Amino acid sequence: MKNKSIETGLIFLVTWVLMAIPNVAQSQSSQKSKQDKEPLEITSDRMRYEDGGVKIIFSGNVVSYKGDLKITSDILEVYNSADKKETDEIVAIGNVFITWGGKRAMGDRAIYLDKLQKIILTGTPKATAWEDGNMIEGREMIFLLDKDRFVVNERVHMKIYPKDEETKKTPKKKSLS
Repeated sequence: MKNKSIETGLIFLVTWVLMAIPNVAQSQSSQKSKQDKEPLEITSDRMRYEDGGVKIIFSGNVVSYKGDLKITSDILEVYNSADKKETDEIVAIGNVFITWGGKRAMGDRAIYLDKLQKIILTGTPKATAWEDGNMIEGREMIFLLDKDRFVVNERVHMKIYPKDEETKKTPKKKSLS
C-alpha cells in the first residue's frame, strides 16, 4: 500500500511538471510554437542592459509572465545568444516563486536552460513544489523536460493527501506491466 502511495505521488509530480512548464505539452512542437508567440513580460524596479543585450538584469520586485506562467524573484538575469536571436538561459535569484494555474514552486534560485530543456530549482534549506495540499521538498529539483522526468535531490520529503471520495469511486485502469 505504501508503494502505491509513492507511485501516486510520483505520477502527481510528473503531471505537475508537464502542466507547469510551458514548453512541454501533448505535442511539443506545436506547444513550443505557441509558447514562442507568447510575449515575455517583465516588471521590476530596475533594469541593467550589459554586453550589447547579451545579458539583461532585472532587480527589485521582479515579476515576469509568459502566458499563464508567473515567476517572481528579487533578481532575474536573462542571458541571450551572441546574435540576440534567442534566450539561452534565465536565472531567477532570491525569493523565487513560480505559479502556473493551481501549481506552485518556490526556492532560492531557478535556472532555465532552453537548449537542454532543463530547469533547476534550488533552495536553502529547501526547494518546495506543491499543488493543493500535496507537496515535495528537497534542496535541488531538476525538471528534465524533453525526457519527461523530475528528480529531487538531497534529503527528499514528500506529503500526499488521499483523494476525495468522488475520485476513489472512479474505476481504475488495469496496468499492462
